[in-house]
Amino acid sequence: MIPPAPPGKNEPESPRSGKKPVIIVVIISFLLIIAVIAIVLVLSPAGSSPAPSAEVVNNSHNPVIPKPVRAPVAVSTVKPVDFVIQPGDQEKCGLTCRRLTPSVTNTGNETAHNVCISITLYNSDGELIFLNGESSIKKCIGTIASGESKSEPVVIDADCGFLASKCLQKTLILKTRATSDEATVQFPDRTIAV
Repeated sequence: MIPPAPPGKNEPESPRSGKKPVIIVVIISFLLIIAVIAIVLVLSPAGSSPAPSAEVVNNSHNPVIPKPVRAPVAVSTVKPVDFVIQPGDQEKCGLTCRRLTPSVTNTGNETAHNVCISITLYNSDGELIFLNGESSIKKCIGTIASGESKSEPVVIDADCGFLASKCLQKTLILKTRATSDEATVQFPDRTIAV
C-alpha cells in the first residue's frame, strides 16, 4: 500500500491540464463573435448601413419589435455674415512700428457690405497706446462676397510715450474688430513683443 502524500504537497499537474480552460474560453469567445457578426448581417439590409439606433418595445403579441429612433437633424452653424482674419507676417519698421497685411475672409453665406477693420493697442498695464497719432486705426475695405478674402496693408506705429516707457519691457496687446452693415466680429487678442 502507498502512503498518502504529506499535506501541502500535491501531485505534479500535467502541463496540458492548465491549457484546457484557456482553449475552451478562446473557442467560446470566437463563437460568440461569429454569432454577433451573423446576427448583424442577417438583421441589416444588404448594401446599407444599420439604423442609427433602435428602441425595443415589448408587446404581448410580438415579443420584441424594434422601433426606429429618429436621427438628430444637423443644425447649420454658418452665419449669414462672419469673418476670419489672418494677421499676416509682422515686419519691423522701427522699435514700435510694425507692417502687417491682414487678410479678411467672409465665411458666412451672404455678402458683407462696408467692411471695416479697427485696430486698438494696449500695453500689459491696460494703458491705451496711440497708433499713427490716433486712439485706433480703422481701414475700410468695402464689400466682401461669401467665401471671398481681401487683404489690406497697414502700418502700425505706436506712440509709446517719453523714452518708450509705455511699451518697453511690457507686452503689447493688439485688439482687432471687423464690422460690416450686417455683423461685428471681435477677434482674439494678439500680443506683440517689443
